[in-house]
Amino acid sequence: MTRGPDVTTKLGTERAVRTSAGPVLGLANISLTFGGVAALRDVNLEVAQGEIRAVIGPNGVGKSSLLNIVSGLYRPDRGQVRLGELAFREVPTSKLATYGVARTFQNLALFKEPSILDNVLMGLAHRVHAGFLRQIVGSPLARPIEAENRAEAEAVISFLHLSDVHDRVAGGLP
Repeated sequence: MTRGPDVTTKLGTERAVRTSAGPVLGLANISLTFGGVAALRDVNLEVAQGEIRAVIGPNGVGKSSLLNIVSGLYRPDRGQVRLGELAFREVPTSKLATYGVARTFQNLALFKEPSILDNVLMGLAHRVHAGFLRQIVGSPLARPIEAENRAEAEAVISFLHLSDVHDRVAGGLP
């Protein structure tokens, strides 16, 4: 890993090290074992801004273990995860959404009654820093963030070609 100036920042109990500009996600020499059985051995991966990557393979080759490391559920025995300019030995799960990382599991669970748009907006709730009451009454603190979240949610829905059904109840769609 190339280091820029020796700048470090504390995030809870984890240590993040500023690195040079590069991919939005980088995995360097990730290794993970369970009771002596190697699930991952020296995995390297980089994902550039706007790039979509897939992790494929048969059962038992470590796909879920790799995603569990990126999402902070597992700590690798060796290696480092980079999110933008931050590098981690252990990814702080409490901060992931603020770094732009989200994880869905294979048993995807949507809120059935709210609309598609409202389901996507719920994923952006961590950005609203105004209290619950201020959000309900539409205070000036909450309005700009809500408008920004709505625009981003609509962009995601458009990207997924769901604009025609964005106002439909999620539980009523296939």
